[in-house]
Amino acid sequence: MAYTPASNTTLTPSLAHLATVYYKTRALDQLKQMFMFLEGTEPDDIPQRVGKTVQFFRYGLMAANTTPATEGTVGTGLSLTSTTISATIQEYSDFLTLSKLLVATAIDSIKANAAEQLGYRAGLTVDTITRIEFDSNVASVAVSTLGAALGSIDFRRAVTVLQANNVRPKMGSTYFGIAHPYAIFDLKSDNTAGGFIDVMKYANAAALANSPTMNGEVGQIENVRIVRSTNVGTTGTAPNVLYYTYVIGKGAVGAVDLAGLGPTKVMDPEKQSFAINVIDGKPQIADPTGTIGAAVSYWFAFVVQTLDTTTYRYRIIYSDSSII
Repeated sequence: MAYTPASNTTLTPSLAHLATVYYKTRALDQLKQMFMFLEGTEPDDIPQRVGKTVQFFRYGLMAANTTPATEGTVGTGLSLTSTTISATIQEYSDFLTLSKLLVATAIDSIKANAAEQLGYRAGLTVDTITRIEFDSNVASVAVSTLGAALGSIDFRRAVTVLQANNVRPKMGSTYFGIAHPYAIFDLKSDNTAGGFIDVMKYANAAALANSPTMNGEVGQIENVRIVRSTNVGTTGTAPNVLYYTYVIGKGAVGAVDLAGLGPTKVMDPEKQSFAINVIDGKPQIADPTGTIGAAVSYWFAFVVQTLDTTTYRYRIIYSDSSII
């Protein structure tokens, strides 16, 4: 019989009491999206207790008068014109509950972790609702790339079209752009003179357009500051998926909160937290034994609305990806 120096090991079947697993009490990180679309809107709110529909109006522009007046004659007065745009506030909410026994026995801080997960859902909800409003006008604002992949010439065309329609820049002197990482890869690969400028090469990033660099900002091209998002619209099916790139001017889309009850503004869920309600349970009429140990929820009211449907103040560029 062979000699065994250690007659008892972690594999000895008779040692039934040995701990076999060490459970980490902190969850691993998640692959969370950035929330960029709210940054491309015009923020506004309506007071509480005045109804839930907001109405905007815009005066019609007058054309030039090229007809000389007749001497000694009183002419005909002009009439003003205006148009209205209405939007109705909607409420969005979710909740989850945790049993009292779960709260008392979970090895992690399950209430805090539940709040974090629900907060991400709320932030993604806001971002997606906002993006869907931008995408709702795709038939009127979208064009394909001029080349095989997204390049500086596509941004030059988008900005030129906006400028030709007298659409002002969104951020000081620059337009606001949102692009998928796959599209940004092709953009960075475009070696056209005067093309993409990486954010690290800004001459004075903090003072650019009187606005600091943004979370997720990757660079600038053709007077458009670009942020990265994987929550962009797409068309087509794999492997022929086209990704939307957005070039946004001033006054394109509005995001209207019910004052004091709107969503939390979150761009980077790794650094910012959505406002979540965490309610500790206790015995009550609806739960006499206090079986529910905690409830986690969010509720907010807002609406996203295109502000000009006569002249759309943004453009979408369809682009294929060269790396997938």
